[in-house]
Amino acid sequence: MADHRDNSSIDPGVHRVFADLSRVAVLETLRRSEEPMSVRELAEEVGLHANTVRSHLAILTEHGFAVGSPEERSRPGRPRVLYSAADVDSGDTRNYRLLAETLVAYLSEHSDDQAASAVAAGRGYGQRSVRGERPFPRTDASSAVDTVVRLLDEAGFRPRSRDGGTRIDLHHCPFRELAEANPDIVCGVHLGIMQGALAEMSAPVQAVRLRPFAENDRCITELRTDGDEAD
Repeated sequence: MADHRDNSSIDPGVHRVFADLSRVAVLETLRRSEEPMSVRELAEEVGLHANTVRSHLAILTEHGFAVGSPEERSRPGRPRVLYSAADVDSGDTRNYRLLAETLVAYLSEHSDDQAASAVAAGRGYGQRSVRGERPFPRTDASSAVDTVVRLLDEAGFRPRSRDGGTRIDLHHCPFRELAEANPDIVCGVHLGIMQGALAEMSAPVQAVRLRPFAENDRCITELRTDGDEAD
């Protein structure tokens, strides 16, 4: 039975914002971008139709998660509207926790296979997170693991590659309370992020398992290089 203990704390309007994973992708793309983005640029980045992106932006701006302003331009013609992520309470930790709580609630209510859905959501995010660094040649295992470690470090996991790149230890979980209550979903997202990033880089290494709080209160990600025998 799904655990709905935390669902009552989620504002219905905010739930609407984050209930659609493609809308989350639009917001996360805005958060990562160093410059405001047009609708067309967002559509190309997240792989959605421009009209779909416009509808997502309307909801994000309505609830204060994104802002749009006309492009400054000297040439003739109607200026584009450029969008950027809003600085909500100047607290990325609060924003990401809110996103995580809403994702947990949504998958708990609407997914028959919560773990698989969580991994799939994470994979999409992981792919988008490294896509801006393309074009990639076929990345060797060591370089790919280094990229994933950097990605996790930026997200606050305090990762460390160990045992010759066959595992990544996560010394801090930004969503610990949620992970302890909903490990299939929260840890599934984190595993999916690593899998998506590695897949996007065509790396000869896979993240095959994430063991929550396995050793000395740290989480352990097990990696397997292509050609290695599965356990």
